[in-house]
Amino acid sequence: MSRILISAAEASGDRLAAQFVAEMEPRIGSVPFVGIAGASMRTAGVEALAEVEELSVMGFAELLGKLGAILKARGSMRRAIHAGASGLVVVDAPDLNMPLARLAHRRGIPVVFLVSPQVWAWRGARAREISRIADVVLCLFDFEPKYYGRWGGRAEWVGHPVVERVRPSEPGRGYAFLPGSRLSEVQRLLPVMAEVVRMLRQREPDVPIRFGVAEEIGLARMKAMVDALGISDVVFSEGLEAAAAPSAACLVCSGTATLELACMGRPMVVVYKAHRLTWWIGRLWVRGVQHIALPNILLGREAVPEFVQHLEPKVLVECLREASEGTSQRSALADVRARLGEVGAAGRAADCAAAVFASRVSG
Repeated sequence: MSRILISAAEASGDRLAAQFVAEMEPRIGSVPFVGIAGASMRTAGVEALAEVEELSVMGFAELLGKLGAILKARGSMRRAIHAGASGLVVVDAPDLNMPLARLAHRRGIPVVFLVSPQVWAWRGARAREISRIADVVLCLFDFEPKYYGRWGGRAEWVGHPVVERVRPSEPGRGYAFLPGSRLSEVQRLLPVMAEVVRMLRQREPDVPIRFGVAEEIGLARMKAMVDALGISDVVFSEGLEAAAAPSAACLVCSGTATLELACMGRPMVVVYKAHRLTWWIGRLWVRGVQHIALPNILLGREAVPEFVQHLEPKVLVECLREASEGTSQRSALADVRARLGEVGAAGRAADCAAAVFASRVSG
């Protein structure tokens, strides 16, 4: 059956997969893509068996609330694999996608991992199995292919698409607060961020404060949550760049947003707070990683301040004000940008995948 199955489960994966799908058509023709798709993938023409918005979650405790939707989505994908396909593309979310990749491999369907799971941070033994079942693993970071090469797997560094989303710009004035794209993240970080805003206003009464609003959260919901915390006279900007570009420094939830800020050249302080159960289990599973902020992981040192779980507003205020001076992080952020590769990551990923699927599709 000439169709390609694709499975994503996060907003960032949805955007990447949409770019990838758009790049695939010139290479393999009008072969339909079917699977677990978010808004960007659906706009790109992917037929949705389930929607990413129903599944997006981070953490072990948070997973329980989404378990029914995840199992339903996995069941739809399993049936699609049994019905036959020219290939399977899995985008991150290994707990959802590894069983699908195993099944596809057993049925002789080529498997492409569009994004390497974080085998360098936790459950590193997965690299061995992925090397066995994946026809190719497409890596966003230059240090990832070695984890598969040691097991004889094929892995290619294609670069990170974040370099195409934002452009370098000179810092402005004030602060941007970027609490994340998952509701659970926003709910945990907003009270801390609100206290930081109050303390900043005591020191700098007229300083501009901007809150970046992720599409997944929505402007009305973000305004309501900030209002409920007693914070007023702030600007709400839809999207990261709209909030960060005119600002001098950012307080940002750990994740891909930190790479976007690095590409923009915007100083930052990185924070994260998980459910207590998630934090406890994560400490047991994650080994050999000293940092959580992606810029620090890429550089192997703490180039940007990062704080996890125990967030002290007074400390965050001091770090944020220091970052706003603009000199301490400048060279480090340029180094991060250099480690992300050149523009065209989706096209390079499509080249690799098209070579894998070429003999199976008709287009």
